[in-house]
This record gives sequence, C-alpha cells and structure tokens, in this order.
Amino acid sequence: MKWNCLVPLMIILVIKLIGTSLFLLYASQIFFQEVPVLTPSGVKDGCPIRWVLYAGKCYFFSAQEKTWDESQENCAQSNSHLAVVNNKAELMFLLNRTNHLEYFIGLTQQGSKGPWRWIDNTAYDPDVLNVKSRIYDCAVLGLHMVTSAPCSVVNRWICEEKA
Repeated sequence: MKWNCLVPLMIILVIKLIGTSLFLLYASQIFFQEVPVLTPSGVKDGCPIRWVLYAGKCYFFSAQEKTWDESQENCAQSNSHLAVVNNKAELMFLLNRTNHLEYFIGLTQQGSKGPWRWIDNTAYDPDVLNVKSRIYDCAVLGLHMVTSAPCSVVNRWICEEKA
C-alpha cells in the first residue's frame, strides 16, 4: 500500500463527510418551502415564503442568531411574535422541525425562581411543555426538549402568526 496516497484520501474523505453533514443539517431550510395556496380569486392564502403552515398557524424558523429581545423585535417586524406552545401536538411539530439546534420561544420568567409566562399572556401549562432546566430566564426549544437559557445569549428563534 502506498502511504503517500493515504493522507490525501483521508483529507478528502473528512471534507466530504463534513460537507454531507452540513448539507443534511440545513437541507430542509434551503430546499423545502411551503407552496402558497391560491384561492379562486388568485389571492395568496396561507403563509409567507419561508414560513411553515401547521394547524392554522404560520411558523418562521430563523437561520440567524439574536438575543431574546432582538428575536421578539424581529418577529414583531413581521406582525408576529415568538412561538407559544398551546398543546403537545404543536410541541412535537416544533421539536421535529428544530432538529439539532436550539431556538428561542415566547416563554420567559422573572428571575430564576419566578413563574413562567408566555409572551401573549396565555397560561403556562407544565403538562404541555415542561422546562427541564430552570436556571435561566428564557426558554429554548430544541435537541428534543425545552430548557432555559440566558435571554442575553444569541440563539435562533421561532416566530408564529395566524395563517
């Protein structure tokens, strides 16, 4: 075996594995967009481009990262707000879409011991969504669970609006 050929082949293999992993991680965000439905009058009915329709709501999964306040501000610019999880089906939908990344949602608490509150003032139900670690003041969804994170760190975010 020629050892001088093995090193370049290993480098190429590592580069291909990294490229394939990145492609698989971001393929859904790059290629899969909901097709807007046209009503008989020709008016678009549904969600904006790059938003995902689920159960009468449109969701936007950001590719950028911002603090919780900046994330909410970005949602507000689109006439939406950070996502509010109302039932287990919605939670499973969001968890399946987030894959291996964490996203801010519209759930916060005042200090590490205060009660959790949704951004739209709906009641927080721990039976629907249980925050695993309550050390910090903002909730993040991803990695198949919901946990807390400092509001001042940067994360991706999920916006929600009615369809």
